[in-house]
This record gives sequence, C-alpha cells and structure tokens, in this order.
Amino acid sequence: MGKIVAIGGGRYDDGEIINIFEYIVSLAEKKNPKVLFIPTAGHDDINGDEHIKLGFEKFGCEFDVLFLTDEKRTVTDIRSVIMSADIIYVGGGNVEFMMDTWKKTGADKALVEAYKAGKVMSGYSAGAVCWFDVGYDDCGPDHTFMFCDCLGILPYCACPHFESDWWQSFKTAIKTRPEQGLAIDNGAALIFVDGLLGTIRGNDGGEVWILDKDSELKISGIIDKFNRRF
Repeated sequence: MGKIVAIGGGRYDDGEIINIFEYIVSLAEKKNPKVLFIPTAGHDDINGDEHIKLGFEKFGCEFDVLFLTDEKRTVTDIRSVIMSADIIYVGGGNVEFMMDTWKKTGADKALVEAYKAGKVMSGYSAGAVCWFDVGYDDCGPDHTFMFCDCLGILPYCACPHFESDWWQSFKTAIKTRPEQGLAIDNGAALIFVDGLLGTIRGNDGGEVWILDKDSELKISGIIDKFNRRF
C-alpha cells in the first residue's frame, strides 16, 4: 500500500508545519531521500516557495522540481522523473489547472503508479486534495468554488484551509455530493499509510473533519494513533 500525507495549509516560513515535513521524510525510510516538488497548481511559478526546499533540505533531502508546463517534457521523461523520486510533494494553487495539465502530460497516471510503488505522496492545499476522488477549490470564475475530479486514490471529497471562514462553504456544498467530505485545517494533515488513517498537527494545531449530509465529526485526535483501518 502507498503513503499519503495531505496538508490542509499552513506557514512554511516560520516552521509552523516543519514537524509534518519531518514526518514525511521519515516515511521514506532512507538516508537523504530524493524529493520531487511539483508546482503545477501554481502554474509552475515557484517564487515564494523557497521555504519548501529549505524545509526538506533541513532533514537531509535532495530536492528537485518538475515543471509540467514545459512543453519539451515528454510522457516518458515525466514518468521517469516521477518514478525516480522517493517523496513527491505537490504545491498549492488552482486544482482545475493542475488536473488538466496532469492529464495532458500523463503525470496523472505516473503519480498513481508512484503511489502504488510505495513512494511517499504529499502536498499542501491543492497538493493535498489531488489524491482524493474530488477536490473542492475556489478556482471557478471570480474565485467561485467548484468541485474538481482528482486522482481518485482516496474515496473522499476533500477541502483544504477549512478553519477559514471563506472555506466554510464546504459544509453546505458537500451535501450535494455522493461522497463523504474530508476537510483539513491549516496546520493539520491527514495521513494514509499502509491502509491506516491518521492525523498530525503542526506546531499551532489544526483539525481534520469528516462531513456528510447529516453530520460533521472531528477525527483528529480520535485516529492520531492509526487505529482506523481504511
């Protein structure tokens, strides 16, 4: 089974989620693992992402970036780069653009293959929801919210940044969906490792929630010790 750490959001620059980075690196179970950063959701603009690189290098990782808007990249080349990494880390931004680009380049299939091969799959915001059946994002016209089909590894409809008033619309929107909703606050992450679900908090806390048509349940704390089998 694969390994996923889906981070709802949080601050890189002051170390709020650095303990989550440490946990991600530990899942690779090797010295100096190779991290591949995929910033597609941000249209491959990595300005301001320096702290991601510094965060992983703090724990001895090698760090590389895959720009999927580079039209010189081939499907074979993209697959090779993805499969050579130990840890895949996906950045935040526009979920719809990210998924459209992944489908055009074959990165979607390569990422599912990497997951099945036991790579550590992780990310922040858009890079958190991409592993689920459906992601909730404000990437519609004039930043309206919409549902986006994602990689389908985990069978939930996922929402990041849930502590924000702006993202609380997910509570109502999820009632129109057949899937259960999974909402992740900034400073928190959902962990899926070898068939077990867990959660982890950054240094300022944060919660993970399951929502459906009738209820919402805070699951962080309940399953921190990986006591719920997927």
